[in-house]
Order: sequence, then C-alpha cells, then structure tokens
Amino acid sequence: MVDVLIPLSVSGVWYPYLAEDLAQSGSIGITVLLEPFSYAKVRNGEGILINGEKVRLDNVEYLSRKLGKVKVEIETGVPLGYGYGLSASISLAYALGVSEIKGIDPYLAVLEAHKSEIIAKNGLGDIVSQYFGKNIVYREKPGFPPYGVVRSFPIDSDNIYSLPIESLPTTTILKPLDVSFELIQDFLQNPTLERFFSVSKRFTELLGFESKYPNSFRKKGLILKFGEPESGSWIRHRIAKRGAYVE
Repeated sequence: MVDVLIPLSVSGVWYPYLAEDLAQSGSIGITVLLEPFSYAKVRNGEGILINGEKVRLDNVEYLSRKLGKVKVEIETGVPLGYGYGLSASISLAYALGVSEIKGIDPYLAVLEAHKSEIIAKNGLGDIVSQYFGKNIVYREKPGFPPYGVVRSFPIDSDNIYSLPIESLPTTTILKPLDVSFELIQDFLQNPTLERFFSVSKRFTELLGFESKYPNSFRKKGLILKFGEPESGSWIRHRIAKRGAYVE
C-alpha cells in the first residue's frame, strides 16, 4: 500500500490553452495551494472511494487504461466538483500510487494524470500546480514541464477560509479572457496574498461569479476568503508549503 498526500488547488486567474499535444495543453494562471491535504491510500485492486463512497470518474478510466488498475481510497475535507482541484488530487494519487506499485517512472505517471484531466475536461492547471508547485503558484507557460513553466511564491497564511456553495462543471469557467494577462502582471508586480485575492476577485467577477463577502472571491462553486468570517460553516485553510508527495 502507498500513502499519498495532495494539497487542494484553488485558481484565482487563468487563461486556458489547448493544443493537439496534450502535454502542451494547460493554462497560464495563478493558483493557491491549500491544506488540509487530501490523504490517499493506493493499493492493488480497482475502484475509487472518496470518504468511503464509491465514485466513477472519466479521468480515472483513462489512467486505468494507460497505467493499469489500482484502488484509491481518499479522505478529504472538501467536496468533489466545487473548485478545490479534487479531481486532479485523485488523478495525482492514482499516478503516484501506481508509480510506486508497478515501478513506473513518476514523471511519466504524473504526465498521464495531467493528460487525463484535460481529456475529462477538468482543471487545466491543477496537476502541474499541485505536483510541481507550492504556496502560491504562477503557471508562466501552459502545459506539462518542460513545456510548462511553474514558479512559486513563498507566501504563507493560516487565515484563509472557504465556503462550498454548489457543484458545477469545470466547463462553466474555461473561458479565455485577455484581461487574465493584465491581472497576472498586476499580481507579479506585488506578489502578496492581498493582491492575489484582489486580482482573483476582479477576474472571477468578469466570469459572472460574485461574492458578497469582503476580501473574497468566488471560484466555480466555492467562495475563498482571506480573514475570519463573521458567521457560517466555513472551512479553515493554511497555505500548503509543498506539493503532492508519497509519504
């Protein structure tokens, strides 16, 4: 059995890029990686369980064909389909687990995880961010390294909260907006947590997602907030200082 830990991934600004070569597909953007980590147990067998409930995912179907079958049991504190990068977390757990069990090069296994997310029309930058990045991640060039280029900013905080609202398909937010590049440059000129939230709010509002809470933005089906909320059933997070790893 293999234990894999994977941070959550919430993007604030992104520009999707699809190419014929899936390794060159992905997105330019900025993302924050968050704790608590999702914890996966991977072993010989078949099937995916999230918090004890069996699920079927197109990305996993792809991985089982490419890498072989394994069983993944993942425990997580957030729901699937809300914008936490949980689909990519499962793909990463599968890839890193099968790499250990079947002796597959981890780079090649994670590359297949990246491809699986694109084929399934899930997140275009989560795998790259969660595996190669830490803290706040800037995907400078789209795709899987060496095509993709990833930079991380050593920003830390344990004062971030999220509120799951509704499950939405990722296709609802994969819209190319040219303003993405301007907002990313705005962040890069002053790479602070406050600026990340500011540019993310401006970007997501242009996509039609608004949050009524101060110092917050809505990404897909969740609201991410900097600073303690006054009320409500929020989930508290710390910025993750490392990407996914085998324990």
